[in-house]
Amino acid sequence: MAKHQAIQTQLRELVLGLQPGERLPPERQLAESLGVARMTVRQAIAALARDGLVRSVHGRGNLRSPDPVQLRVRLGSFADAIRERDLEPTTRLLECVQDDAPPPQVAEFLGPDAEPLLRVRRLRLGNGVPLALERNWLPGSLVRGLTEADLTGSLYHYLEPRGLLPDSGEESVTTILPTVEEAAVLDVAPTRPVLRLVRRALKEQRPVEYAEALFPADRCELWFPLGQG
Repeated sequence: MAKHQAIQTQLRELVLGLQPGERLPPERQLAESLGVARMTVRQAIAALARDGLVRSVHGRGNLRSPDPVQLRVRLGSFADAIRERDLEPTTRLLECVQDDAPPPQVAEFLGPDAEPLLRVRRLRLGNGVPLALERNWLPGSLVRGLTEADLTGSLYHYLEPRGLLPDSGEESVTTILPTVEEAAVLDVAPTRPVLRLVRRALKEQRPVEYAEALFPADRCELWFPLGQG
């Protein structure tokens, strides 16, 4: 086994012995204890980060990555799903604009009666860790009273009392690589895959939402209840 591989193996064992979120010893200390150059340690940590075991947080150093969050895929509130995992949900609103040129698949699903369309882009976090980057398209005529304050909470909690909570739809999941900008927002390497979930939601057979969400594959585990039918 090459020396750098041996060091990576040793560091992997060290990381797996830490609690999720626990800090690794400083690089200088690791280099001294392992008897190697600091650059060798840095390269080994970078390899573990690519594997999703370590994440670097500004001001805190290198931390063991949290265990993947199991999220049940359903027509419901993301914030509620995060709370069920004993995490504190927060939302950063990145964009809320009228979309006069939506992607063809969005326009086709929501239909011409939905125009003008509202496009919302948000970063969803659990205990401060980015878990999902969302884009939602909504019929503008149905959400005229939507405010930025509403969008820092649960969108579905806004829709429910207005009789717009989706009651059916379909979802698809694929694995892709994020763009450089998406990776930066999610705080992942552009070489790390993400899960792309597309939702087409209806209320009483009327299209009310087209949504796309990106989930870091090493932070989230999506599961789908099954039934006959």
